[in-house]
This record gives sequence, structure tokens and C-alpha cells, in this order.
Amino acid sequence: MILARTLIFGFPLLVGALAWWSAVESKRSRGRKTGGIVVMLPQNAPALHPYLPASEVEREIIELVHEPLVRVDREGSLQPALAEFWRWSQDVTCWFADENGAKLALAKLQAQIGGNNRWAEWKLDSARVAGRVLLLSFHDTATTGIQEAMEVIADARPQPAAIWRVESPAPLRAGWDRFTASSPLAGQVGRVWFDGEHACEVVIPGASQRLLDDLKRDLEAEGGASCTLHLLGEVRALVEPVLDLDIRSGRTWHDGKAVTADDARATLEFLRRNDWPLPVREALRHLQSLESQNNGTRLHVSFRKRYGPALGALAGLPVLPAAWWRDHPEAGEADFTRDPPPGAGSHRVVGRDARSLILVPVRSDASAPRFLFNFAASPLMTQIGIRTKTVDLVWPASAADRGHFNQVRVTPPRQQLVVLWNTRHALLKNVRFREALGLATDVADLIRHAPGRLGAADASLFAPGLWFSTNAPRPRFDLEQARQILADEGWPRDVSGIARRADEEFRFTLLVPSVDELHKLTAERLVAQWRQLGAQVSIETAPDPRQLAQRLGEHRFDAVLLDQRFEVSWDQLPWWHSSQAKPGGTNFCGISDPRIDLQLEALAGEFDLARVPERVRELEDRLLPMHPRLTLVTTHDEAATAGSLPDHAAAEAESSWTLRALTLPKPRPNLPGIEFRLRDTEER
Repeated sequence: MILARTLIFGFPLLVGALAWWSAVESKRSRGRKTGGIVVMLPQNAPALHPYLPASEVEREIIELVHEPLVRVDREGSLQPALAEFWRWSQDVTCWFADENGAKLALAKLQAQIGGNNRWAEWKLDSARVAGRVLLLSFHDTATTGIQEAMEVIADARPQPAAIWRVESPAPLRAGWDRFTASSPLAGQVGRVWFDGEHACEVVIPGASQRLLDDLKRDLEAEGGASCTLHLLGEVRALVEPVLDLDIRSGRTWHDGKAVTADDARATLEFLRRNDWPLPVREALRHLQSLESQNNGTRLHVSFRKRYGPALGALAGLPVLPAAWWRDHPEAGEADFTRDPPPGAGSHRVVGRDARSLILVPVRSDASAPRFLFNFAASPLMTQIGIRTKTVDLVWPASAADRGHFNQVRVTPPRQQLVVLWNTRHALLKNVRFREALGLATDVADLIRHAPGRLGAADASLFAPGLWFSTNAPRPRFDLEQARQILADEGWPRDVSGIARRADEEFRFTLLVPSVDELHKLTAERLVAQWRQLGAQVSIETAPDPRQLAQRLGEHRFDAVLLDQRFEVSWDQLPWWHSSQAKPGGTNFCGISDPRIDLQLEALAGEFDLARVPERVRELEDRLLPMHPRLTLVTTHDEAATAGSLPDHAAAEAESSWTLRALTLPKPRPNLPGIEFRLRDTEER
């Protein structure tokens, strides 16, 4: 009876409430500027952390509000954003016993200007003396000119510089400050670069033993922690690549203040000294110095070593105002919510609370739409919005949403799921076994049974859609061929279907993170598939990220299921170079190959964007046949969209559909004879 009364009296009240809500939403929708887009999202309002977005939709909202120095365009190429131009060059520092030696070297170089002008041949822009130091600047990243210039000044006897690495269990900054303040030898230090809190590298020209003794004493003065010093090598001159980025004139923050190189410098300074798990962390490690030049119109970035992928690391990395960083020296997630920084993107925030966010175009004459994001939207309220035509986009889309909207769009993949093989394992060190496991993996089956929207990943080491992407094909599913490989290697299947040799079974363990349902279900399907091959695989769970990282660093696993984020980088050295295969290194698979080492080093030192694709292909041609990993699937978000959205956005390929695509004009056909040239390719 109570239930009946509830239905009789409650239903009209429910209908009335829904009608009232629909009217309010309709009125609010009509009050918005034409072209506005209403988005319903079931998740709570995001913090809008520019560097650690918790979801794909948060990342895409940030992309509308904040602007990077460089971005990746629709074709996967690097294009200017806040930075109008960029140019690579090289600074070379030579030390001498005294100022006379430096001046003699300068005179020898100046004598090369006449006649054939070897400076132009070397691409040497300038040379100057500062005390006992000769400073050279080359406008090219090739080393041939540097070597020839060094041969000319050899008679002036530049002092070799030793590079020492200092490591300590205690933080080094305080000891270093003590040393520079008290030691009369501190001025002899040519460079210092801190690699986190517990390590630094010091460049010392000339005799160094007394200086090292003083340094060690000061570093160990407090706490008694013993530090170690390792000689990394000696160089005739210190060569430092330099990246200059010219800030686009007229760009302003949403509060009206001009964007300058000081803002970019402050952003990179903050990011490189904190410990946020950024995908660009490796590039930030290589930063030597950051300067704002030319009255704040140029960011001058020097690097401690040749590192061409640094430019790609800046792609999509938001820049924030220097004033905001000064006001938030220990910025965290709460700061971005409580006191959000002004952006320089195409849209600005005009309203924000726990349930909604309103973005409007910065330019009043822009054709870009407004956005109203409704957070914590229930399925019922979402369905009402769809039926009353007050909602344009539902993200993520449920089955009911797909049924009511014209189309479903898929966002670009931001990560992929892979299996890494430990090539030191008694069985998995055999490349034929790793190949067989790949052939026995049915990705289509994984996609059918795993939750969420998944895509079949290719075998490439690099992110899809970039100008150097290879789309290398992954192994096809061929269970019979996989079984034949094991049989050929002496591991036929017994009557129970287990591959064995004598009294030994084909057995290993798959290590799996414990935080995600996708990992759990994928691991279970893999175990079932590999059981058909004849492999007995057990699942072991890593209870938390810290323990997982420790197991990987110590190579205490047989195989591991991991998410790998895609990066705009062509540097793969940390993951596959033999120097990183030791305990504590990041070459978890343990691959060791001298030729691959050379290819990795050449790729990490490549500055010419046009040559990157060739080097990438050469590396993959060598590394992929070793089957060090098995790529499985890419993960995507799925959004249901109404027919009211811009036609060109709906027509975009799945790999490029984003919120930003909704704000861009319809792309025009390429016109013949028009070429965009960056400063680093212009004739000088």
C-alpha cells in the first residue's frame, strides 16, 4: 500500500520536477550566446591541474584555457603556439690558465675571418673572452665546426675540464651553498648541475684535487653522511646545446597582462625542481640554465648535453604567469582550485563552482563556441537534457546516450597497455618464446571482454599520429604457428595441453598493478590465451606504485602488465640503452645490444625534425624483432554528440577528435606552393 501511494503521488511530483528542471535548462540555454556547447559529465568538478590532469576531459579543458610554447597540430607536426619561432644553436666554453691564453685563442680564431672566412664554414656566430674563459656561439648543432675551431686554438693550450658526479644520501644543496660561500677554490667550478636532491655533476677545469677535497668536506659537514665522487670523463671544451624561443608579440594572459619569456622561464624552473610525475621529466633533467632575453621576448634555454627531443617535450606543456608562480612557491592541486592561474588559451573561465564550469572565447569576434560543463550529472538528468535538446555532448557516453545522439566520437589515445618481458628470465630470454607469446595473444578478444573503449595498438615504440610515427604492425594472432615455435624449440604440449621439456613446464608469472579493473580483466584473458599455447602463467599483484617501481628497478619480475603514456618525444634511450639495464636503471627488459645503443644515442642527439623519422625506423627495424615487449591495446574516451556540433568537428578522424577541434575553423585544402618555415630552417 505504501509503495502504491508513493507511485500514485510521487510520479506527478517527479514529472513536475523534471518539467521545472527542463524549463530552467531551456531558459539558460536560450540565454547563452549562439554556438554554445553544453557538456554533461558524471564525474565531479576537476581541479584543472595544468600538469597532472586526472582524466582526458580535464586535459582537454586545460588545453582550451592554457597555452604551451609549442603544440602538435592536426597532422602531428610541431607548430608555434606562445613561441613564434625557435632555433637551436650551441655554446662552447673553453678554459685557459689565465686571461692571456684566452686572448691568444681569440686572436687565432679572428685570424680565420679573412680570405675564405672559416667562421662561415664553421657556422660560428661570435667569440668573446671573459677573464680566462673563451665563449663561442655556433648557429648549428653539428659538431664538425666545433672540432675544427678547437684545432685552430690548440696551440693556446685550453685546459681540459673534468666532469665529476657527486652523490649523497643527504640533500646536497645546503652543503653546496656552504662550499661556495666559504671555499676560496669555489670560483674554479665551471658548471654545476643538480640531478634531484641527492646528486649533482660538477665541471672543473684544470687541477681539481684540492677543490674536490674542500667540496667533500663541506658536503659531509652536517649529519655525517658520506658522499661519493665519480669521474665521468674529461672534455677539451664544454659544449652546451641552446634552444632560443621567441615569444609571439601581442599575446596576453586572460587578465590582460602581456605574456613574456619570464613566464616561460618561471614555469620551467618550477617544473624541473619539483617531483611531479610528468611525462617530460627526462627532458627537464637535462636543463642547464634558463634566461629571459631581449626585454622578455626570448627564452634562452641551455642544456647540459645534446638532447634534440627537448623541443618535443615542450609541446602541449602549459605556461603559467611568473607572478602566479611567485605567489604559489609550493603550488599543489588545492592552489589550482582555490586560486586558479590566468591562462593564455583560446578560452577563459567566467564561472566555476562544484557543479559547473563556463568557458567563453577570449576574442569577441571569434567563431569559437562557449562551453558549459555540468559535473556530477546523474544519468536521469543527462537523459532529460538530451530529450529537451539542451545538451550537446555527453562524456563518457553510456549505451542510452548513444541511442539518443547522432554519433559517437572517440578521443585520441593517451596511453597504451603493454607487457614487458624480462629478457633475463630462464625462459623469456629466448626471443622465439617471446615471439610465440605475441602470436598467441588475441587482441580482438581482449577488446571484446575488457571494459571501456579500447583500440588495437600497433607495435611501434612511439606515439601514433606524430610526423615520425611508423605504425609498425603488431604480430598477428596465429595460435598454431605459436605452438609450432615452442615445439621447434623443444617444448611440445603434453596430453593436458601444457608445454614442457622433460620434467619442466613452460611457466612464468605476470606482475599486474592492483589499481584498475582493466588490468585485472586483461591479465585474466592473457593467462587464458597463453594457456591455449601451453604456458602456465600465474598472476601476481603489485600492491602499490612504489612497490611496483621497486620490483621493476630491481628486475624482480618475469613479465609485467603496464600502462605507458604516449609522449611527443623521440627519445627511447632510458628504456632500451644497455647503460640503463643495471639495477636501478629504467631498461626494465634488460635489452643489451651495442648497435641499438648507438642508434638510441643518435636519436636522442637528433635536432633536425626532418631526420627523426628515418632514425626512428632504423631503431625499430633493429629492436622490434627482439620482441622486448608486447603491445596490446590503446585506451580511449567515448563521447556522444548531438547533430548541433560543428560539422567539421564531427568529420574529424577519431584520432584527432578533441574539444579544441570544436573551436577550430574547418581546415582548408592545402594550397600548392605555400610552405611554412621556422627560423631554424631559414637562410641566414
